[in-house]
Amino acid sequence: MLCCVTVDGTAGLALVNRLSVGILLDLAGREATGMDEDYIAFRGNLQQLLEKVEKGEMIPKLQASHAPPCKFWTAFMVVNGIRHMAPVIHGPVGCTYGVASAYKLTSCEYRGVPLEPTSCTALGETNIVYGGEGKLVEAVKEAEARYHPELIVILSCCCSGIIGDDVETIAEEAEKSVNAKVIAIHSEGFGGDFRSGFEDAFRVIMDLMEPPRQKRQKTINILGARVGPTYTEWREDLDEIIRLVNAIGVDINAVLCGGCTLEEIRRAREVELNASWCYDWGQKLGDLMQKRYGIAYSRTGQPYGLRATEEWIMGVARPLGLEKKAREVIQKETDGVKEEAESLRRNLNDKTALIEVAEFPGPIRALSIARMVEEFGARPVVINIHPYTIKERMPSIKFLLETGQNPEVVLTKGIFSLGTFRSSWQTEFQLEELVTEYNNAIFFGTPMRQPGIPQVNLTTRTGYPHYGYPGIVNLARLVESAVVNAGRPRSKLFRRVLYGDRQS
Repeated sequence: MLCCVTVDGTAGLALVNRLSVGILLDLAGREATGMDEDYIAFRGNLQQLLEKVEKGEMIPKLQASHAPPCKFWTAFMVVNGIRHMAPVIHGPVGCTYGVASAYKLTSCEYRGVPLEPTSCTALGETNIVYGGEGKLVEAVKEAEARYHPELIVILSCCCSGIIGDDVETIAEEAEKSVNAKVIAIHSEGFGGDFRSGFEDAFRVIMDLMEPPRQKRQKTINILGARVGPTYTEWREDLDEIIRLVNAIGVDINAVLCGGCTLEEIRRAREVELNASWCYDWGQKLGDLMQKRYGIAYSRTGQPYGLRATEEWIMGVARPLGLEKKAREVIQKETDGVKEEAESLRRNLNDKTALIEVAEFPGPIRALSIARMVEEFGARPVVINIHPYTIKERMPSIKFLLETGQNPEVVLTKGIFSLGTFRSSWQTEFQLEELVTEYNNAIFFGTPMRQPGIPQVNLTTRTGYPHYGYPGIVNLARLVESAVVNAGRPRSKLFRRVLYGDRQS
C-alpha cells in the first residue's frame, strides 16, 4: 500500500525521511535500533566487512540489481581490446546492438576509429528450436569476407547457451574455412557473473600464447586492461604506466588486452615479468600465467600517490635488476611534484576524506584513493562498498588488507537494500545524514552529489590521469579547487531534477 503525506517544515522532512527509511528497512530485512541505525547497514573497517561477507551475514535481497554488466558484456570488453579482431556474437540482434552502442558507436570516432565490426548470427525463433550451429559457421565466413581480420572471436549469448550450441567445436571447424584464427568463449549471461566474463575471456586468450622462441630481456606484459578503440578504461592512466616502465629501461611486449595484436598475444610468454595496470583485473591472468608458464607476476596495487607509485615502479624494477635506475627515476619525478604534494598535504591534513563508491570511482579505486589521502594526512572513510563487491573481488580485497590497507567503511541501507550504484534519493539523503557526523570533512566522488562540504569531482577526468606523478598534479588541482570553491552554492533545481523534492 502506498501512502501520500503532505507536511511542512523541518518536522515534515524528518517524518518523510523516517517513512522512507522504513521502506528501506523492510527491503533489507533489518530493524532500526536508534538514530545511527536508521540509515546505516554497516560501520566498521574493511577487514570486519570482509569477515561478515565470508560468514554470510551481509546478504542483500536485491543483490543482482547491484551487479555490473553480465558475463557476455564483460567478456566482450576484453576481446574488444584486441586489434584486427572481429567478434561474431552467437545470439539475437539485441545483445549485439547493446554492446555495439555501448562500447563502439558512442566512442569509436572519439578514439579515431570510425568503424569497428560487430556482427551476430541474429538468432530467431526457428534457430532456438532447431539450433543455430549452421548459421554460426556462415557468420564466421561472412566476417572473414567482410573484414579480413587476424582473429575471429565467437561469443555465446543466453539463447545459444540455453539450446546448447557447441561453439568451441564450431570454432575449430570454421577455422578450416577461413584465414583468421577462430576461438570461442562461453559467455552466456546466465553462466556466471560479470567477473567470470573477464576471467574466462583471459583464460581463452591464454591458449593463443605460443611457446617462447626466445626470452626477451627487460621486457614485460601489462595485464588486466580492457581497452580497444573504445573508451572502456582510462587510457591516460595506462599511458602513465607505460611512461614509467619505459623510463626505467623496460620494454612492453603487450598490454593485455589494451589495444594488443594477435602477434603480441602469441609472444606473451617471451617476457621476463608480468605487471598489472590494476591488480584487481590483472590478478587472475597473472596468477594463471605464473602457474602455467612460470612467468613471475609483480603484485602491486594502483599507483595513487607517492608511496603506491614507488611500490609499483619497484615491483617491476626489482625482479629485473633495475633498482638503481628506478630509484633515480623516482627521485627525479618526486622532486618534480613537490609543490603539488605539499598542496595535497595542506588541503587534506587533519580532514576526514569521505570517498563514495559509485559508477566512478569503483571499489578498488576508492580504496586506492583512501590510501593516498591517508598518506597526505587525512582520515579516509570509504562509503558504500557493497557486500556483492567484496564477494566478487575477494582476492583483491584480501591482497589490499595484506598490504596494510584497512580503512573505515560505512555502508548505507539505501545502497545495501536497493543494490545499485546509481544515484537515488535514498542514497543522496543518507549521504547528507552521514556527512553531518564528521567535522572538517571533504567529499571524493561524483559531482551529482550535494553533500554540503568541499567536493572533489572525480569524474572530471578525460585527459587527466590519476596514476603516478601526473596523477598527483591533477588530484592536487582537484582538491585545491574543492577547498577554494566550497562556499559556492549548488543548483537547487539540479538537485530536484536528480532526486526529487523531499517534501513531496
